[in-house]
This record gives sequence, C-alpha cells and structure tokens, in this order.
Amino acid sequence: MDAETRVRTENAGSDIDIRLRHLSQLFDSLDPSPFREGVLTKEAEVYLMKKVQDLPDEKPIRVVIHLPADDAVRRLQPDIAASFTGHFAFCEKIESKQFKEALRAWRQSALIGFAVLSTCLFLAWQIAHNLPARPLTRILQESFVILGWVSVWKPIETALYELLPPAKRRRRRLLRRLATADVILRT
Repeated sequence: MDAETRVRTENAGSDIDIRLRHLSQLFDSLDPSPFREGVLTKEAEVYLMKKVQDLPDEKPIRVVIHLPADDAVRRLQPDIAASFTGHFAFCEKIESKQFKEALRAWRQSALIGFAVLSTCLFLAWQIAHNLPARPLTRILQESFVILGWVSVWKPIETALYELLPPAKRRRRRLLRRLATADVILRT
C-alpha cells in the first residue's frame, strides 16, 4: 500500500491514520459486489494487520481514513465503515470456520489412528506370545508396531503444526479487533 501513513497511540485508544489519494487504494475495485460488502485490497489487509499487531492489546482501535474532499463527498462514511469492518468480520468468520473444520477432521483422524494403533499393538503382542520365535515372526510383529505408529502420524502432525500454533489464534484476534474498530472518515 503506497499511502502515507502514521500510527499514534493515545490514552483513548490506538489510532491508525491512513492517508489515501483515492479510495481504490483501500478497496478492491474489481469486486463486483455492492460497496457495503466491499473487499479490501490484499496489500491494505496485510498492512493493517501489521499495524494492529504493533498496537497494545487492551486498547480499542480507531482507524482514521483521510481522503481528498472530492472522493470523501461521493462516499458515505457509514458505507465505508461497514465495508471496512465487514471485511475483517468476514475474514475472522472464515478463519474460525477453518479452525473448527480442522479440529473436526483432527478428531476423526485421531479416533481412527488410535483405533488402528491399538489394534496393531494388540496383534503384535498376540504374534509375540502365540507364535514361535523366528525371524519372520519378529518381522511380522515389528511391521504391526510400525503400521500402528504410522497411523497416528497425521493426527499428531495436525495437532502440533495446525491446531496448536499461537500465530493462528493471534491472527483471529487481530481480525476480530479490526472488525470491531471504530472507522472515521476525514477530508
């Protein structure tokens, strides 16, 4: 985003001042939907997420959009504010939905994986205790143990690298903060 911008923290909250030459620097002009449901440009979204990340968590956010007078007159502040907050509310909703879907998929794969692990370990134990000790018996026993542990690989990987990372929770929190931000239009 090539807008001149500065961030200042005040006692009342955290302000993000954005100075634009025209509104298309903030909203995607290729979006065919009505303005109230506009989509921010990817650059604007990334920029705002970085700015909010640097602000104190406990203070509310206020976004002040400075536009040239002729562009500001043509746009209604409630429409711009609704589009702005609506974009981040939608993004937060999508992130939450993806997290819930990943959690549901993890539960299913964990249930299947641990059932297969239990079965394989039981079969390996049965082989060790009920068949004569031969190299082929040992290979069969170890194969079941390996198969059992491989079956829980994906659930463990999902838990460690997709569900637990704090970066995903932080991103949802930042999106929620921007979705509830106070948006002010100034000329």
